[in-house]
Amino acid sequence: MVVVHLSPEHESLLAELLQPHVALPVHQVTETVELEPDRVYVIPPNANLNAIDTHLRLSELEEHPGKRAAVDHFFRTLSRTHDGHAIGVVLTGTGSDGSLGLKDIKERGGLAVVQDPAEAEYDGMPRSAVATGLVDLVLPLAEIPAAVLRYARTEPRVRVPHDGEQVEGDGQPLLQKILTHIRGRTGRDFSRYKRSTILRRIIRRMQLQQVEELERYLKLLREDGEETRTLADDLLITVTSFFRDAEAYRVIEKVVVPRVFDGKGPDDEIRVWSVGCATGEEAYSLAMLLLEEADGRDGPPPPRIQIFGSDLHEPSLQKAREGLYPGDIEADVSADRLRRFFLKEDGGYRIRSEVRELVVFSRHDLLADPPFSHIDLVACRNVLIYLQGDAQREVLELFHYALNPGGFLALGTSERAGEDLFRAEAREQAVYRRRNVPAPEPRLPVFSAIGRGGPGGARPGRPSVEESYGRLHERIVERYAPPSLLLNPEEGIVHLSERAGRFLAHPGGEPTTSAVKVVRPELRIELQTALHDVRERGEPVRTRPVEISLEGKRRSVVLDVRPAPEHDGTGFVLVLFDEGPPTGRAKTSGGGRAPDARSPGEGEGTAGGGTDAGSGEADARTRELEDELALSRQRLQAVTERYEVNREEMKAANEELQSANEELRSTMEELETSQEELQSMNEELQTVNQENRHKVEELAQLSSDLQNLLTSTDIATLFLDRELRIVRSTPRAEELFHVRATDRGRPISDLRHGLDYDQLADDAARVLERLVPVEREVRDEEGRWYLTKVLPYRSVDDRIGGVVLTFVDITGRKEMERELHEAKTYAESIVETLHEPLLVLASDLTVRSANPAFYDHFQVRPEATRGSLIYELGNGQWNIPELRTLLEDVLPENHVFTDFEMHHEFEGIGERSMLVDARRLDHVQLILLGIRDVTDRKRDEDALRAAKAEAEHASRAKS
Repeated sequence: MVVVHLSPEHESLLAELLQPHVALPVHQVTETVELEPDRVYVIPPNANLNAIDTHLRLSELEEHPGKRAAVDHFFRTLSRTHDGHAIGVVLTGTGSDGSLGLKDIKERGGLAVVQDPAEAEYDGMPRSAVATGLVDLVLPLAEIPAAVLRYARTEPRVRVPHDGEQVEGDGQPLLQKILTHIRGRTGRDFSRYKRSTILRRIIRRMQLQQVEELERYLKLLREDGEETRTLADDLLITVTSFFRDAEAYRVIEKVVVPRVFDGKGPDDEIRVWSVGCATGEEAYSLAMLLLEEADGRDGPPPPRIQIFGSDLHEPSLQKAREGLYPGDIEADVSADRLRRFFLKEDGGYRIRSEVRELVVFSRHDLLADPPFSHIDLVACRNVLIYLQGDAQREVLELFHYALNPGGFLALGTSERAGEDLFRAEAREQAVYRRRNVPAPEPRLPVFSAIGRGGPGGARPGRPSVEESYGRLHERIVERYAPPSLLLNPEEGIVHLSERAGRFLAHPGGEPTTSAVKVVRPELRIELQTALHDVRERGEPVRTRPVEISLEGKRRSVVLDVRPAPEHDGTGFVLVLFDEGPPTGRAKTSGGGRAPDARSPGEGEGTAGGGTDAGSGEADARTRELEDELALSRQRLQAVTERYEVNREEMKAANEELQSANEELRSTMEELETSQEELQSMNEELQTVNQENRHKVEELAQLSSDLQNLLTSTDIATLFLDRELRIVRSTPRAEELFHVRATDRGRPISDLRHGLDYDQLADDAARVLERLVPVEREVRDEEGRWYLTKVLPYRSVDDRIGGVVLTFVDITGRKEMERELHEAKTYAESIVETLHEPLLVLASDLTVRSANPAFYDHFQVRPEATRGSLIYELGNGQWNIPELRTLLEDVLPENHVFTDFEMHHEFEGIGERSMLVDARRLDHVQLILLGIRDVTDRKRDEDALRAAKAEAEHASRAKS
C-alpha cells in the first residue's frame, strides 16, 4: 500500500506514473476492495485509506487541514488490524507524518523501517521517525526491499500460546533460559509477564536476525550482549504520548483532579504516581492538568504538587528528564497548552521548568521494589495487560496499599480493577476509586526478593502479635456469630462467612455475585425489601421470620441487614442470617410468621382431641394468613407511596429533560450554524492558503531572480540595518570587503577593505540621518576605481530600514576617459597647428570650439563664438543658404563631403570664396567643418584667364 500526501482538490495520476516502473498491477483505491497478493494499492485524493480486516476501505479526511496525517492514519488502522504482522516504511517527505503511526505499529510488535535521511530528497519525515527511538531499521532506499523480504520470509518455529500463559513442548525451558539470561545481563525480570507477549517480541527479533530456531536465538543472545539489551528494551514497550486516550483524560480532568484538590490546604501535598511512564508524556500530562486546576481555584494557595514517574527503562527516563519532544506532539497537545507549558526549541518543544520541577523520574520495578506511599492518584495505563493474572492481582493490591483512603486509580481502557478493592468511577474509561476496606493478606505483593516465608515474613508457628490475635478473633467470631454476607454498593458479595453458604443457591446460567440472585429463593423477597429500606433510611432492618428447609429440617430464619458505619461512606452492607430452632410443620414457601411451637401433649389423645387440634391448627393458619395479608398491605402501601414519590420525581425529571431537550435543540441549531460558518471559513482559508502558496512561489521566484541579478551584474552591494550592521551582501561585496557568513550582524566599521574611503561609515550615518544619497568615486589599493553610492533602504511600506551601499567598478571607464583626454589633447594640438580655419560643431549646430586660424582669418573673438549657433556668428553673417543646405540636407545623408564651394561677403574682410569640407562623427555626436579660403586663388585664376584671353585676342588680331 502506497500512501502519500495528495491535494484533495486535484485528480491524482500516481497510479499511472508508477505503473511503467512496476511489474505488478497498480490500482488506485476508489472504493472498498479486498486485499489480494501481488498488487500495488495507491491512496486516492481527498480520502483516508484504512486497512480493516481483509479489505482496504476509505474514510473522510479530517475537517481541519492541520490535523490531516494520511500516513499516521493508515499505519494506525494497519497495526490494529494485523497486530504484530504490520510493516511500516517511511520514505522521503516533509513534516512528521508517519512518526505517530510507527509508534502504534511498534507497540503491537510490528516492524518499523525508515529510509536513511542522508539520502532522502526531503528528510523531514525520516528524521522525525528516527527521533522517536523506536525504529528497527534505517537503510538506504535500495536496501529496504531486500530487508523487508528477509524479515517476512523468516518463519521462527515458535508456537505462541492462545491463552497467553502455557508454553507447549520444549519451548518452556528454552524461554525460561532466555528470561534468566536477560535478568542476569540487564537486571530486568520478565518471568511474570504474559508468555504470549514475550514470545511475540522474541519472534520479531528472531525475524530481524533471520533465526528460526529458539535454541539458536538463545545462543545468539549469549554471544551478543547488544541483542540482549535490544530484546529487553523491546519487551518493555516504551510507547506513550501526551493525553493518550482523550476520553480517559477528560474524566481525569473533570472528575478526578478536582476531587483530589478537595479538602487540601496550602500545608498539604498532592502526590501522584505515574507507573510505566516511559519517556514522561503521561507524567507531564498529569502535571499540566494539576497546574490548570491549581490556577483555576479561588481562595487560599493550593497544596504542593509532587508527581513520581517510574519505569524500568533508564534511557526513556533520561529523555523524560530532558523534557524535549518532537514537533508532532502538536497533534496531541492543544495550542493553549503548547504556549503555556512548552518552549519552542530546535524544531521541537521543551517542557517548561515549572512543570519539570513537579515531576521526579526514577527507575522502579513494579514487581520487585517497594511502592510509593500516601498517593492520591495512581496512573498505570496499559501496563497490567502485559502481566500474568496473579501478578495483576498483586499489583492492584499494591496500588490499594499505596493509595490514600478514597484515592483514585487510572488504568488503560482495556484493563479492569477488582470490585472488592476499587469502586468504578468511570468504567468505560477505567477510572476507579479506592474502597476503604482491608486488603487481602498479604497487604503488600510478594516481591521477588522476599517470599512469603522468607526474610521479613511471619515465622511459622509464631505469628506476629499484630496478626495472630486478630486472626484468632476472626476465627472465634466466625464460629459463634451468625452466618453473614458483606455486600458492596452494587449488592455484590465481596466476602462471606464459612457457614453462610447454607443460605445460598447459585442459579443456572452465567455466574454472578449478586446477593439477591444467589440467595435461596425463599429469602429473596425479604432480602430485596430489606436492602431497599436500608439504602433509603440508612438504618438497620430486621425482617420477619421466613421458614426454609435446611438439612432436611424446617428452620425459621430472620435477615438482619445493617449498613456500614456512617463515617465510612462506602455503601457496604452486612447481612446476618439469624437462624431459629427447627419447626414442627413443613412449609413450602417463605412469607408469613412461623407458628407457635406445640406443647408436648399436642396431637395426642382421642379423636375429639384430634378435632380440637385440627381446629387450633386452622386458627393458627388463619392468623398466619391474616398476618401475611396485613404485611402485604403495609408493603403495598409503602410501594404505593414510593410509586407516588417516584412518579412526582419522574414528572419533574421529565420536565427538566424537556427543558434540556429544548436547550439541546437550540444548541444543535447553533452548532449547525457554526458548522456552516466554519465550513465557509475553511473554504476561505483554503482559498487564502492557495493564494499564499502562489505568493510564496512568486516570492521564491523573485528572490531567485534578484539573487541571480545581483550575481550577474557583478555589482558589490552591502545592505546595512539602522545600526549600520551588515544584513546581507552580494558575492562581489564579500570579495571586496572580505565578508564571511559569520560577519553578518557586525558593524561596517569593523570590516577591513582596501578602498581609499575613510569616510565610508560617516557617509552611511549621514545618509541614514538626512536621507540624501551620497555618490563618490574611490580607488582601491590595486588601482581599480569604483563608483560608490550610499542610499537609504526603503521598505515596501516606505519605512527606512537601513542603508544600501553599491560599488560599481568603473576602472574601464576611467581608463577610457584618460585615453579620451589624451586623444583630445593630441587632437587639439593638431587642430591648433593647422593654418586653415576649423570649426567643431555639436549635433545641434552650436560651436563647440574653433582653431586659432578661424579666429584670425574671420577676425572674431572666441567668447563670441563658442556656444553660439553657427548661423548667428558675426551678426548672422554665417547664415548662408548654401551652408544651411550643406549642414541640414547633405551632411545627414552623406556623413561627409569635400570641396563644397561657397561665396559670401563677410563684414570686415569683404567677399570671400571658400571650399568647405565637412565630416559627421556619430560616435561622439560632433561635426568637423574645415574651411579653405580660395579668394586669392580665384582672383589669380581669373586674372590668368583674362590675360590668356587678351593674348589670344591679340594673336587673332595680328593674324
